[in-house]
Amino acid sequence: MPHKIRTLQTYFEEIWIKGNLDMLPKLLSPNARTRGIMGDMPFDPDELSELVSMAHALFRPVSVSFPVLIEQDDWLSALVEITSVAKHSNKPIQVSNQMLVRFDDERMVEIHSNVDALNLFEQLGLLPDNAMAVMLGGTPLR
Repeated sequence: MPHKIRTLQTYFEEIWIKGNLDMLPKLLSPNARTRGIMGDMPFDPDELSELVSMAHALFRPVSVSFPVLIEQDDWLSALVEITSVAKHSNKPIQVSNQMLVRFDDERMVEIHSNVDALNLFEQLGLLPDNAMAVMLGGTPLR
């Protein structure tokens, strides 16, 4: 298995599933940047730790699959399917994440993550069903 794919799989397994943030130095370059749900910023292990903790408070352990993986030069593009169960309702959750990851040798140095957060929050019951359609119709969520 190519090292980029193995590194991304390890990132999800160790960080997001197990909560093992001690693995970060092996997976991420010291000058890593991330762009996604938290904006565009230098990678901050403390913020990731907080984000992982918040996610673990909302849903049970996740299962992750990679239906599409495309490598080119220093880049790995991945479609990530995430499944779990909401802790407060026991309802199943399925959300997708499109990622573009640039590598510097064996470690990730740039991560673009576009998780379908609107769909995730709908499934968690934190937004009404069809929130996107409601907002596109001009109705504010209050």
